[in-house]
Amino acid sequence: MSNILNLNKLTYNTPLFQVNLDYYVPIIVAGGNQIATLYAFLGQEDSWPTVNGVETPIQPTEDAAYLKKVFRNMFALKQLNSYNISPVIPRVNWTANTVYTAYTDTLEIQKKDDNNLLVYQFYVKNRYDQVFKCLWNNNGAPSTYEPYFEPGSYSTNNIYENNDLYKWKYMYTIDAGSKKTFMDSTWMPIPASQQTPQPYLTPAGCGDIEVVNVVSGGSGYDTSNTFITVSITGDGTGAIANVTPPLVVNGVITDVVVTAPGTNYTNANVAIKVYTSSNMQYQIAMANAAVLQAPISPVGGHAYDPISELGCSSIMFAVEFNGTEGGVIPTDGVTYRQVGLISNPQTYGASGAVLATNPLYNTALQVQCAGGLGYFQPDEVVTQYDTNSPPNLVFSGTVLSFNTSTNLLQLINTTGTFIIGQAITGVISGCSRTVFNVTEPDIVPYSGYITYIENRQGVQRSDDGIEQFKFVLGF
Repeated sequence: MSNILNLNKLTYNTPLFQVNLDYYVPIIVAGGNQIATLYAFLGQEDSWPTVNGVETPIQPTEDAAYLKKVFRNMFALKQLNSYNISPVIPRVNWTANTVYTAYTDTLEIQKKDDNNLLVYQFYVKNRYDQVFKCLWNNNGAPSTYEPYFEPGSYSTNNIYENNDLYKWKYMYTIDAGSKKTFMDSTWMPIPASQQTPQPYLTPAGCGDIEVVNVVSGGSGYDTSNTFITVSITGDGTGAIANVTPPLVVNGVITDVVVTAPGTNYTNANVAIKVYTSSNMQYQIAMANAAVLQAPISPVGGHAYDPISELGCSSIMFAVEFNGTEGGVIPTDGVTYRQVGLISNPQTYGASGAVLATNPLYNTALQVQCAGGLGYFQPDEVVTQYDTNSPPNLVFSGTVLSFNTSTNLLQLINTTGTFIIGQAITGVISGCSRTVFNVTEPDIVPYSGYITYIENRQGVQRSDDGIEQFKFVLGF
């Protein structure tokens, strides 16, 4: 038996590519025509089983019969555009006395656990909705000062430092509109970047050095009688750092300041050098030399492409159904228990099925009935028999809504074909009305791809109600 090792791996950029794809192309246009569209749908499922008196939705499945049932129970489709979509990352609020992980270019910092959650907390959101990336954690000490942005609060390279010696790189600020639509207790939006690593188009090139961190401060450094310099050697150019007298306390190096990050680094060594004079001719060998760390940034530099640097692998779809949506979607007696996403549904064109492109669709069967006594009840089954050869059942469906003023009956989950001019009867209500006219929905039955299904407890619609849905898909 051969022992074959699996030595391949999808990188963290694989879900990033899918996130960018979904964000930028919810509607695909080619040659001036839409060739792909995405819709959110509402569906009226049967009541779920009750557990201890509470309605408990069941887990959706993906067998063909179930997916067809989802199609039959849909009654509303609303198109999604780029403003309905945002990349999101797990929300991490800065919390005092927490140890955060510092970025280094040798740590797989975007590593996920078995639940697809980040193993390392290396970024935070502060109270002002500003997002920062940790570049140093003072050798694993807790963070005690909340990073924030305001003029004058930053050192070189837009890095926030305070007395806890953490170094935070400012990444971006969540704007008010994105916060309202895409932020909740679990997720926060991150701006979709069109930046593809292009080292020749950024000052950082393939990487720069924005911080030099003190792993060990050493001892015996004398700022009064010697000259202390920082040596950076590597395959890039231009990085400059120094140690000023206030950064040496009792002979110990406490910090290093980067005054120029340089460009085009993929590796670098950094060390403190001590000389007897300013001409740097005679170097002093330190018995207990400081140990420094110079992590190289990602291509383009820190904060060049937040969506890739912070490990974005999820996207949120946010959509609102507002009352009747201008009279298109019913509210009277309508309760839905299923929501989801469907791509590329088809509608009827002059020469056959074509891609659905309207902003909104009512996918229920519209049945105009004669006046009469009684009314059809929501969720009940209605049937029609051929009176010429009883008891031949020719049609059945589930009541979505019934307008007692207009006698318009809207049905889903239908089978069979109506006979115009004959009665339709509610199985529970006993209401019987003659059918005057039937209008088929615009959407071709069973067309498109159902990409997401969520079963939930029943929600009753109202004329002045607004239902907002947020779907988060992880890759």
